[in-house]
Amino acid sequence: MTPEKMPGEVPHRPPPSASQHRMLAFTPYVREAIETMRPTWHIRSRKLFDYLLLHWIDGGGELTIGDRVFTAQDGDLFWISPNTLHEMRGDAPGTLLRYIHFDLHYDPDRSHWSARIPGGATDLSAWPERMHPPVDDPVIGSWCGKIEPGNPALISELLRRIILEYNRTETSNLVVSGLVKQLLGHLLEGHGSESQLGIRHARVIENAMQHIQLHSHEKLNAETLVRQHGISPTHFRKLFKEHYRQSPRAAHLNAKMRTACDFLIYSNLSVSEIADRLGFTNVHNFSRAFHNAIGCAPTAYRAGCDTVFLSGRVIPHSTPSPRGIGSQADSKKGKSK
Repeated sequence: MTPEKMPGEVPHRPPPSASQHRMLAFTPYVREAIETMRPTWHIRSRKLFDYLLLHWIDGGGELTIGDRVFTAQDGDLFWISPNTLHEMRGDAPGTLLRYIHFDLHYDPDRSHWSARIPGGATDLSAWPERMHPPVDDPVIGSWCGKIEPGNPALISELLRRIILEYNRTETSNLVVSGLVKQLLGHLLEGHGSESQLGIRHARVIENAMQHIQLHSHEKLNAETLVRQHGISPTHFRKLFKEHYRQSPRAAHLNAKMRTACDFLIYSNLSVSEIADRLGFTNVHNFSRAFHNAIGCAPTAYRAGCDTVFLSGRVIPHSTPSPRGIGSQADSKKGKSK
């Protein structure tokens, strides 16, 4: 018997079965989210109870994950699954890192714990109740070591947002979980398909965006960005706008404003010093650009304007509270048992 149609019912196409499975299966829970600058460091071989996603922003180093050895370079992304043997070190003079410790399956009976897993902890069998269960997913379950995102700049920005939201307030748990699901979706896009621009051009454009984000204090020069790839500056600007729906110049200004917001929140630098670091000729030009982008003066923002610039929009935001640096700790969201 055909069920009676609902009022106003129209044809509906459900997501592919793999997407349906993932929407049901994944309920991320972030245990720790940190951006940190570390001097020379070394973590001896160890295993973890949860997942670790590590973005190597700046500096050199080496990681051994399972039986594979990776030389870490700027922009690399590493995925370490639970119970996977790994060792990491960062070279002098230091490394800038973003990382999150997280569960893919939230379980209130398992997920609430805190621990700083030290180097040398290679046998966690005494705490089976803490170990994250295997993931029943042919793609995500196979990730281990260095992974290649389809859009590195977007992944970098999402990790930045996760860290900001995680450190913002107790009520941000659901927001952070949603951002991690978004991150997984984009990582899967990078695994399953390439940009419509074509592999070569997509990589050029995405690497250019990553360079813009990491070097917002430098003068933007399209010719320098694409000279070695055989693309003209004019064609580069056209491809960039098709891919990101904004010009390289707008992306560069957006990156400057995000960096300015971070300086105003986290540093004691004066507005003049921030303007100088970001390459503005004088503080007046910086203040004008900041006001146009954010909607308030830099001094008002620092004093509590409660807005943050994100993707060309102004959204409500509270100043994050600094968090300690560690391997796995969460005094706010976890409970030691």
